[in-house]
Amino acid sequence: MSTPITTEATSKFLRRNWQIAYAVTLILLIPATIVLNTFFVTDRFRNTVDMELQRTAVMVGKLFNVTGRETFTDARAMQSRVEEVSKAIPEIQSLDVLARDADGKDFHVVASKTPADIGKQAHGNQFALSAYDNQAIAYLTKSPGSAASDQSLTAAQARSNARYWGVVMPLTDAKGEQTYLLSMKLSLSSIDDQVRSNLYWAYLWLAITVLVVMLMLASNTKLFQYAALYRKLQEVDQMKDDFISMASHELRAPITAIRGYLSLFLDNAFGTMEGKGRDAMSTTMALSGHLATLVEDLLDVSRIEQGRMSAEYEDVAVEPFIEELMQQLKFEAERKKLTFTYEKPAQPLPRIRVDRSRLKQVIINLMSNAIKYTPAGSVIVTTILKDGGMVEIKVTDTGLGMSAEAREKLFQKFYRVRTVETSTIPGTGLGLWITKQIVEMMKGRIFVDSIEKVGTQMSVVFPALKADIAAAAGTKKDAKTA
Repeated sequence: MSTPITTEATSKFLRRNWQIAYAVTLILLIPATIVLNTFFVTDRFRNTVDMELQRTAVMVGKLFNVTGRETFTDARAMQSRVEEVSKAIPEIQSLDVLARDADGKDFHVVASKTPADIGKQAHGNQFALSAYDNQAIAYLTKSPGSAASDQSLTAAQARSNARYWGVVMPLTDAKGEQTYLLSMKLSLSSIDDQVRSNLYWAYLWLAITVLVVMLMLASNTKLFQYAALYRKLQEVDQMKDDFISMASHELRAPITAIRGYLSLFLDNAFGTMEGKGRDAMSTTMALSGHLATLVEDLLDVSRIEQGRMSAEYEDVAVEPFIEELMQQLKFEAERKKLTFTYEKPAQPLPRIRVDRSRLKQVIINLMSNAIKYTPAGSVIVTTILKDGGMVEIKVTDTGLGMSAEAREKLFQKFYRVRTVETSTIPGTGLGLWITKQIVEMMKGRIFVDSIEKVGTQMSVVFPALKADIAAAAGTKKDAKTA
């Protein structure tokens, strides 16, 4: 048995899916507004044209009255004048000059565009009304007949689109006295054809516009769906970040404990261990170190993406800082029999303002990578003061190097250079991404230059302290003076 759709259920559905209701409203409202506006404008346009044509018809009658007064006493001259005006204005369908009958009740034709109508009786109440009120009358009609013809419409005329402006107006002599009536019908066919043509194109563009709007609104509905999906993806991504952060925090403590116990075993704190047992412990210690690095990297990624990575800035002297890090990594370089040196500058460098622990993380990562990816040769660290007051720390190795394509992707998250030589080298692909984020957080920049099978050069630059630069410049000036 089907459940009836209640008002409450409909209300709940619309609240949950307000985008659908909004899209449907737009789909109905916008095309309706465009259609109504088009019809309103075209109707106003048609009415305006009709009013202008009415004024034109009346103006033609007035001009005939003013310019033809000298012909009112000569029937032939009046007929010639009627024919001249009819030829000059092709839109004139009929043009008649009417005079009162002897009894003064009706009117007959005395001059006409159709000479056969001369002397015939005029048909229509509008003639008596115009003569009685002594003013012009304008009216729309479908009948093309002259004043002497029957004004009733045939079936064909009633169905046609033909329209005429009829004008009946008194003709007055120089003294202003009424002498005749002018009856004229002005054809609107050319104007109506032009209006219909304009309306055709207006309606065509209206249809195209409505179609485009409908397509846009249909696409907009999909965009609403994409927006809702994007919000859900953001929620899922946030849940992922929260999970990684929580899992990393929870893993850190047991990994630290495991590494501590492994270290005690390798130091023979629980008795001497030799042979395969010690080798297994050493392997486990290396793997746990890799796992600890992964956990720390994931924690850093989570902090960076959530904007929670903090920094405690201080003024750091670069040379002793680099020498300290060289001591920490020299055993790793010696184990691979690499030349590991620091080329100090001739003059002391100005200090840089950075977070010491974060800078240590950056430089150790660059040095470790250089040692890790250099099978033989050397790793050289250089520090210089560049133009523009920037201190550069450069790590150059003679290792595996990388292609131009690999250089472009090097700082992407989880990217690692995949070659036969690097397949056995452990790594997460997060180190350089984290390094770049930390460097930029501390207002620095990082660069890479590498040639495959030749070597790699990694550089980081940071702004030097302006006070130290100024002090160094003053010292040089004093030395020159002395």
